[in-house]
Amino acid sequence: MSLGRYGWSPFFEAQLPGPARSVPGRVRLATARRAQLYAAKRVVNVSVPRNVGPAAVGDWLLFNPKRRTAVRVLQRRNAIARNRPGHTARRQILASNIDTALVVATLDRDFSARQIERYLLCVEESGAKAVIVLNKADLCPDPGARTAACERANPGYPVVATSAVAGSGLSALTRHLGDHDTVALAGPSGVGKSSLVNALLQSDYLRVGSVRSQDRRGKHTTTRRELVAHPRGWLLMDLPGIRELFPWSRPETVDTVFTEISELGGTCYYRDCRHGQEPGCSVLEALEEGRIDAGRLDSYRQLRQEQESLARLIGERRK
Repeated sequence: MSLGRYGWSPFFEAQLPGPARSVPGRVRLATARRAQLYAAKRVVNVSVPRNVGPAAVGDWLLFNPKRRTAVRVLQRRNAIARNRPGHTARRQILASNIDTALVVATLDRDFSARQIERYLLCVEESGAKAVIVLNKADLCPDPGARTAACERANPGYPVVATSAVAGSGLSALTRHLGDHDTVALAGPSGVGKSSLVNALLQSDYLRVGSVRSQDRRGKHTTTRRELVAHPRGWLLMDLPGIRELFPWSRPETVDTVFTEISELGGTCYYRDCRHGQEPGCSVLEALEEGRIDAGRLDSYRQLRQEQESLARLIGERRK
């Protein structure tokens, strides 16, 4: 089978040749020192020596087919990453070489707009296309109104309401997926990411967990990342739920998520306006007039501050 089925492209072809007798394969599953690869003719299990470095699901590796040992991780086209919890500045790759990321929330309870913004920031930094998916529409009395509200709150991003149980919205969702796309599903536990993968596959491939009845919060059913091949050519990856997401991004990428704020900021009196208490601030004027949301502005400020602090820490570490 052609490697194009698994996302091989001229970007990776340009990084060849590798070491003698090495061939490429894409990481389907990975642990610290082992990886399972989609190769040209079969799925292969290989060891990943320390000198090769960590391999993430979605990576392309060169490996020796006789020894079944990885020899190099090819340069990534992109990566969705976060700052590791408990570390001041340590990057953790959640998914690599992604074309489309589905940021999944749920309609059976009040979804967190702030959480969606954090996931969107991770996706924007990677350069992948982001689609917001509001799942469990069958449990919502008015999914259309909730979807419209989410569209107004996140200008520029497509929003699709789905029900993995009822199968509704799946056709609308797949229209946002290109041929042979690698698609990552990201979001907290309990929003139905595994159920969406199963619905798209039309099978019970991934194990699905329950949610707690008292607060509708999900359990961490997905504990590992895995690339699943879809018959239509997509590669689907269900990312484990994350309680606290600290994006690994640049400060300026925050502006691409909050376009209504960044566009107004360009007309502020001061070029370096922080949109706090500065005179002549167009953003504060719009807030007073009700043209922007106070929660969005607070989130913008917090994410800018987080990413500026991260940039300083990274700069200090490199000195």
